[in-house]
Amino acid sequence: MTGQDSAMLNYLIIEKALRFIEEHLDQDITLTRISNVCGMSKYHFARTFKAITGMTFKAHHNKRRIETAKNLLETRAMRVTDVCFEVGFNDVSYFNRVFRRFEGMSPLAYQKQCLPTMKAKVLPILRDAPRPH
Repeated sequence: MTGQDSAMLNYLIIEKALRFIEEHLDQDITLTRISNVCGMSKYHFARTFKAITGMTFKAHHNKRRIETAKNLLETRAMRVTDVCFEVGFNDVSYFNRVFRRFEGMSPLAYQKQCLPTMKAKVLPILRDAPRPH
């Protein structure tokens, strides 16, 4: 196998890993599990993933979970605890730490910041909804 073939194979494997992460965002995916799914050793997978994506597997996984959490906090009237479990975190304090690391504020502060926007989107829908007679 040439170096170019090997690079293409690694790219396809990481593409498979990215799809797996998206399909299982609500789960706590370990490095062992994802490397097994991709048919690589943990060490080789971790090195290849970082070389191709520019971030570690865990950082990418957490980033995608936080992006999903932000969407839930922006668009749904959900408690932070419910959002935490919805996106696959099992520990609210860890979720808060990770969220703060990515966003620079707590999930609750983020949700409060989004509240005026959420109200602006929801109120016209409620106002225009047909009323029962």
